[in-house]
Amino acid sequence: MSGAVHSPAAGEPTLIERFGWRGAVEPGIARVVSSHGDYYRIVCNESPEPLLARKKKSAFARMKVASPDGIRAVKRAGEHPDAPVRPVTGDFVRFRHNDRGDSLILEVLPRFSVFERRDPTARRSSQTLAVNYDTLFVMMSLNEDFSVPRLERYLALAEGAGGETVVVLTKTDLARDEADVRVAELRKAADGRAEVIAISALTGDGMDGVARYARPGRTIALVGSSGVGKSTLLNALAGEELSATQEIQEWSGKGRHTTTVRELSMLPSGAMVIDTPGVREIGIVGEEECGLAKGECSHRYRK
Repeated sequence: MSGAVHSPAAGEPTLIERFGWRGAVEPGIARVVSSHGDYYRIVCNESPEPLLARKKKSAFARMKVASPDGIRAVKRAGEHPDAPVRPVTGDFVRFRHNDRGDSLILEVLPRFSVFERRDPTARRSSQTLAVNYDTLFVMMSLNEDFSVPRLERYLALAEGAGGETVVVLTKTDLARDEADVRVAELRKAADGRAEVIAISALTGDGMDGVARYARPGRTIALVGSSGVGKSTLLNALAGEELSATQEIQEWSGKGRHTTTVRELSMLPSGAMVIDTPGVREIGIVGEEECGLAKGECSHRYRK
C-alpha cells in the first residue's frame, strides 16, 4: 500500500480539488466517477489516473460521519434516513489506497446535494439519481417528451435537494412552430423556481446559455426522460463524443438513449457532468397521493 500524494505545481489545485472537493486536502479522499456493482472507479490525489476500488461492506453497517469544513450536508429523505449510505457516482469518499490491487472505500462523506425519486420498483423508499452537483439540469425535449406536469414534478423534487436548478428544453430544431408556445408554457410552470433555457445541441441554438454553467470545479447533473438529449448535450459541451448516442427515429421523433450507468465526466472547461440513465417514471419520496388529474399520474409520472 502507498499513501503517496501526487502534488500539482505550486498554486495549482490538486486532482481531488479539480474534481470538486472543497474540504481540507488530505490523503484518503476520493470521488466516485462511476460504479459497477460493488466496484467503483475513483479519482484521488494518490494517483494521476482513476483507480478501481471496492467498498468495505462492514464499514457500511454503521456510519456516523461528520461534515468536512466547507461542506454543508443536506438531509436525507425516505423512510429510513439513518440507514447506511451506499456510494454512487458523484460521491466523495474516504478510502484506503492500495497501489498493488483494489483500493477499499471505507465511508461515504456527507452530500451537499441529493436528487432522488420515489423508487418505482417499491423495493426501497427512494432511488438516488444524482449527488454533489452544483447545478441540476432538468431536461425535457420540445417534441415528443413535452409535459408540463412532469416538469412540475421535477421541480418539486429539486426543492430542498441542494444546488441550483435549470430547466433545459431541447430539440428546438424539431419542435419548429410549436417551440415558442411550449417554451412559454414551461416558463410559466417554472414560475421563478428555475431558469429556463431552450436549446438545440445539434445546431448550437441556445448553447451559450448552458455553457456558462460549465465552470472549473463545478458539477452539473443531467436528469430527464430517455431520449431528451442528455448525451447529445454532454458531447456538445465536451466538443467530442464522450457519451454514445443514437439518431432520432424519424417515425416517432424519439431519441434512442444509450446511457445505462451514471458516469461523471470532466469537460475541457474544467467542469464535470453526471449523465444519468433516462427516467421513465418520476415520483416524490414519501408521497402517497400526488393530487394530479387522473391519467396523468398515479404516484409517479410515465413518459
